[in-house]
Parts: sequence; structure tokens; C-alpha cells
Amino acid sequence: MMTGTPHHSAVWPLQARLAASLLNPLSFAHDDHLAVSGLELSVLRGLAGQGDFQRPLNTHVSQKLGLTALAVDVAVTKTLAVSEQARLALMLCSLGAEDFGGVVRIIAIARLHEMIGRLVLKNDCQRMEALFGEEVFDIAIRDVAFFFSSLGYESENDEAFHHLCRGSDEEALQALTLVGAEGILAFVSAVDEKLEPLVRLRFSNEINEKLSARLQVMRAEQQEHFVQYLRRRLPEWRAFID
Repeated sequence: MMTGTPHHSAVWPLQARLAASLLNPLSFAHDDHLAVSGLELSVLRGLAGQGDFQRPLNTHVSQKLGLTALAVDVAVTKTLAVSEQARLALMLCSLGAEDFGGVVRIIAIARLHEMIGRLVLKNDCQRMEALFGEEVFDIAIRDVAFFFSSLGYESENDEAFHHLCRGSDEEALQALTLVGAEGILAFVSAVDEKLEPLVRLRFSNEINEKLSARLQVMRAEQQEHFVQYLRRRLPEWRAFID
């Protein structure tokens, strides 16, 4: 019988994804966090768009944000090999901006599934479909409520849900982002708190302040449901998670 460090085929690809993210913060970090560069934002973004400057600027910003040191701490091969939660957390933290935005929406549906399921007014239902897509009610009522209900939260006077239903387009988008970000951060923080900066850097200072006030780290059952839910909604990720 062979013994030694456990192995999983996704470990090295995930570590490579993490390394690429840590070395390219300008591809995902919110503008609020880029003052550390010492350059005006317009200048930084302009220079970063030019090939000769992109790599050195990313390296500089990564160092200023403390990301280069993070690479040594988080990619623990043994943990990744045996923990699907750890693999999913690393997958989330290494996503590109567009893919991450899609996951934010998926998680927001799960977080809000009880409140979404109780909507009856046509305007409110149409607003949910506009924000989350036409499948929002099927996902919330037939999927999350039956199989992953622990991911939701209940609040009679939830400001975020009020903005989703009745706020301006900008307020609704901010609320969606907050709720989805809260779910992702709660999972990642529970799995490996050292990865938390890779989530928070994607959001504005305003969103991060609200996250700090709302955040509750996920329980073990919720972590399991989180993994199962994303495995179900994003089957293309199974090669990394399973």
C-alpha cells in the first residue's frame, strides 16, 4: 500500500490559478483598494492597459496589498487534496471578475430564497427576474428551499431585500452584490480566513463595511450545502471540487 501526501488532480491547477490571481490584482481588485499604488487611479489604469507596464504594475500593487506573501500561506497541498471545501474556496478566490459576478448572483438567490419565494406582486417578481434571470423562482423555490435551505436567512425588515424590490437600479445592484458577497465571504472565511482578502478586495469600501457588520461565518452544515449547491448550479466545476 502506498502512503504519503494525499493527492488530488485539481490541486496543482488550483494552485496555479491562485498564483496567477495573486500576481494580477488589477484584473479583479476594486478601485477603492488601488490607492496603495501611489499613482492616480486614471494613470494606473491607463498604464496597466499597455503591455510593457502591465506586469510590473501588477507586481507592485500585489506587493503593496500583501498578496505576494499570501501565496506562501494559503496553498496547503495536503488540505486541498482532502477537502472539497478548501478546493472550492480556492476556486472562488481565483475567478475572473465576470465569473465571480455570476457566482455572486447564484449565491444571492440562495441567501434570499425564503423572501423570494413569498413574493406575490407582479412588479416585485419581474424585478427579481430582471436582476437574477428567469430561473430565479425555480432555483429559489424548487432547488434551494428543498435541498439547501440552511444557506438562507430570514429578516422581516431586511434593507437589502427592500432595495432589491423597490430601490433604484443602482441600489438593487448594490444590494444583490452585498447579499451574494456576504455568502461567499462567510464560506471562504470559515474554510480559510487567510483567503478573506481575496474576496474583500473585489468589493468597494462601502460594501466591505456592510459586510463586516452583517457577516456570520458559516456552520459546518452550511458549508456542505454551499459546496453541494454550487456543484449543482455549476457542474463544470466538478472536476475541481469532487
